[in-house]
Amino acid sequence: MDKEQIKQLTNKLYDTRLDPAKEIDEPPVLLSVVERLGTQTIYKPIFSLGDLSLIQGRQKSKKTFFTSAICTSILNEYSFIDKLSPTPPDNTTIAIFDTEQSDYYAQITNKRIFDMSAKSNFYYFALRDSSPKERQQIIEHFLSSHKGKISYLLIDGIVDLLFDFNDLKECSELVQWVMKITKEYNVHISCILHENNSDGKARGHIGTMLAQKAETVLRIKKNEKMPSRSTITGVDTRGVGFMPFDIEIDQDGKPHLVEMEDNKQIF
Repeated sequence: MDKEQIKQLTNKLYDTRLDPAKEIDEPPVLLSVVERLGTQTIYKPIFSLGDLSLIQGRQKSKKTFFTSAICTSILNEYSFIDKLSPTPPDNTTIAIFDTEQSDYYAQITNKRIFDMSAKSNFYYFALRDSSPKERQQIIEHFLSSHKGKISYLLIDGIVDLLFDFNDLKECSELVQWVMKITKEYNVHISCILHENNSDGKARGHIGTMLAQKAETVLRIKKNEKMPSRSTITGVDTRGVGFMPFDIEIDQDGKPHLVEMEDNKQIF
């Protein structure tokens, strides 16, 4: 290494060393799962600012409906399905980058969230026609041009920012990029990814790497006995785990929580 490289590494070591005497504030919680034990209400954080989460499930497991409920809860600053407790910062803005759906179906999701929240501080981008590299560049440009305003960003689906989801180097670079921008822009990023039919794990090397780095891994699974319902499970959380719960899609196409008594009738 030359002198300039050594200098850069020395500076990096200095910048990244943690002082045990320094107090570091806990990151603000963006979203928690609510559980009630008798008269006690317990809030279990799942999304924090400056971190990332993985939302996985098979095709048609209602991932998009569940994430619509997440976005609506954060935008409205109250629990849309009585299980999600948002604590967003003031004047929060959220964005969805959809790489999978055509403009027609993306617009249905866009209108659903808008109709449930009636908020203008919400952006929905359809990136199906963009290349993997362009998608990454567009997302970072958006964050850069809205720095300090975005608290939650959803990438549906993260695999489309790759050419090969089983390429170790490419997957590692993408995960490093996601971690970098969550910190740089102090935003929580949820990455949606399909799972393997064989073992229920998130697909490819990208799924394994995201699961290792994520603050929370959520799994959505369709209820085989009642197809209108899906179960939400915290596969892995850094904090205290939560009990699985069910959501159901009503006749208006909106998600809502299935009460426990209803769950007992079908399990």
